[in-house]
Amino acid sequence: MLVYYSKFFDVVEINYTFYSMPHSYTFGEFLNRTKKLKFSVKANRIFTHDRNYSKDDVKKFLEGIEPLLESNRFIALLFQFPSEFDYREENVEYIERLSLDFEGIDKVIEVRSRSFGRWDFFRFVEELGFTLANVDVPRLKGLLVGPWKRVGYMNYIRLHGRNEDKWYGSGESFERYNYLYTEDELKDIKNRIDIIDKKVDTYIFFNNHYRAKAVYNALQLKLFFGENVNIPKGLASIYSGSLWE
Repeated sequence: MLVYYSKFFDVVEINYTFYSMPHSYTFGEFLNRTKKLKFSVKANRIFTHDRNYSKDDVKKFLEGIEPLLESNRFIALLFQFPSEFDYREENVEYIERLSLDFEGIDKVIEVRSRSFGRWDFFRFVEELGFTLANVDVPRLKGLLVGPWKRVGYMNYIRLHGRNEDKWYGSGESFERYNYLYTEDELKDIKNRIDIIDKKVDTYIFFNNHYRAKAVYNALQLKLFFGENVNIPKGLASIYSGSLWE
C-alpha cells in the first residue's frame, strides 16, 4: 500500500505510532520500500494525551524511529494535543519538558484549544524549537482556528475537515473526519498557504480520511498548485465532477 501511495504523493504522516510504540524494523522497511517518500511521525498518546511518560518511554520511541532519524527523509515528530489541553502554567511547563526530552529532534506541535491563540505562546514554542501546526477544523466554540501564521522553521498544515455536526459526541471517531472539501474551500486554503509560505518548506496533510476523501482532496489541491495529477480511476468514479471532465 505504501509503494502505491508513493506514486501519488511525496510525503506521508505516520499515525499508528500514536496508538503503539514504533519498531525500528518497520521504519527500516518503510525506507527500503520507497525511494523518495518523506515521513512525519505522530508522537505516541502517552506523550500528548496520557502525559505520564518516563525517560524509558522517550528512549523506546526514538529507538523505534531511529532508521528514519538517520535518513534524509524525516520531516518532524508531531505532538498533537487534545482540545481539553488548554493554556495554563502546568501545560506550558509540560511542553517545555517535551522540548528538553526530545531535544535535537525536529518537532511540530498542534494545540486545539483556542486559549493558545496568543503571540507570547507562539514565540515561546518557536524558541523551544517547535513548529506550530496550522490546522483547519470546524469553527466551533473553544477550537483554535487561525489566523494561520508561520511559527518555526517550516509550514506544517493539517486539514481535518469541517464536519461540525459530528465533531463532538459522534458515535464513531471516524465520523468526525467524514468531510469533503469543496473546490472553493480548497482554493481558499491554497490562498492561505500562499500567504504564509515565505519560501520555506511547506507540508500539507489531509485528515478528512473517511472513504478516501482526504486522498481526493489532496489530489485536487495538487492540481490547484499546478502539479501533474494522476487520478486513480476508482476514486474518480466515486467523486466525479466537473474538475475531472
